[in-house]
Amino acid sequence: MKQDKADKIIQKAELKAKKAAQQVEAAGKKAEAARRRQEAQAQKKAAKIANAATKKAAAKTKKAEAVAKKAQAAAQKAEEKKAKALAKVAAKTAASRKEGEGGEAGAADGKKKGKKKLLLLAIPVLAAAVAAGAFFFLKGGGEEEEAPLEPIAAPGEYVLNEAHITALPVWGEEVLVYQEEVLPEPAAGPEEEAKTGEDTEEGEASGEEGGEEAPAETEAAEEEAVAPKTLYRYEGLKDPVSLVSAYVSVMSTEDAGFSVVDETLLRIDPPEEYAASGSLQLARNVPQAEDGSGGGVHSLLLSWEGNRCSVLLDTPDGRVHDPKPETPASSSAPRRGLSDLESIHPSKLGLPGESMEAYTLIPQEGSFRIAGSISTRVNIYGENNQFAGSYFLSTDGKLYKLDEAANAVVELDWE
Repeated sequence: MKQDKADKIIQKAELKAKKAAQQVEAAGKKAEAARRRQEAQAQKKAAKIANAATKKAAAKTKKAEAVAKKAQAAAQKAEEKKAKALAKVAAKTAASRKEGEGGEAGAADGKKKGKKKLLLLAIPVLAAAVAAGAFFFLKGGGEEEEAPLEPIAAPGEYVLNEAHITALPVWGEEVLVYQEEVLPEPAAGPEEEAKTGEDTEEGEASGEEGGEEAPAETEAAEEEAVAPKTLYRYEGLKDPVSLVSAYVSVMSTEDAGFSVVDETLLRIDPPEEYAASGSLQLARNVPQAEDGSGGGVHSLLLSWEGNRCSVLLDTPDGRVHDPKPETPASSSAPRRGLSDLESIHPSKLGLPGESMEAYTLIPQEGSFRIAGSISTRVNIYGENNQFAGSYFLSTDGKLYKLDEAANAVVELDWE
């Protein structure tokens, strides 16, 4: 009898363990399915925004082409009218010359009339020359004057070292977008400045030839050493602060891989509130291929003020990195782990019951930064695989609960 009872207890325990394992597996599948749904929704939304922006840009381009064709046709028509007027005046002048060929008196009179008509002919010719010069000037025919930048269609993606990066989601006919190449100015050291001064003095002493060749060589060296950066400028934005805030949130997701960094590429927390004007830098590490190619850093420097915003694409030297972890000696709070969470009273977590044995704790992959410390996320499930909540264990010994309604964390007390 005792053996049968023991066997039943063992079978019951095995069934319970098997059921718990099934619950854990089901919870993992459910979490993975939820993550995939969120990714699919995000991709659909991004594709929808990109398609809308592309259609609006195409419509705007088509409208601009129509206006340009209309202006070109009007200019051509005006030139044809001028040519006809000149031909008519020339014909009248030729006719008047023929009439003045008979007789001496007629010849004298004809010369006088011919002079008057030639003078009348010179006036429209001069007017045509002035009009042609004005058209050439307005068209920007001078080689020395730099033509102003033309607006472009708002890009759906930025291209940086052949990598496609989601661009600032901007659309609307009232928004103007400009793209330009920015050549950074390399800082000259003391030795370079002294050498430049000596070369200048030698050039002045040696004459015109030395003075002309030195700047050309310097400019060629600078062009080879410094690569230009791509800058996108947006003008006419209604709310650039909200636009930048949303863009930083999207680009800081795990799929995009960017982080808010300082000038040393150290990961920092994004601002809690965005000022009316300011700047911040987003950066991510680029993995190397098996052949050793690739690598480096992708950087997006965002600046905003008034109704304007700019995005500077760059590939700075270095690597995006986390701050050094705190040593146990520097932290007064004891280190807490999953075992501490399993032994805590459910009421401390805002859960019903008298023991955590009724709940299943599943740690999640990845880490999060809360109040400057690295934290691990743990999802808790109750009976029937019912989701009970998400909690965070921090390296500085603190415990947090995720408030999904407010999308924020709340610190809890261990004791």
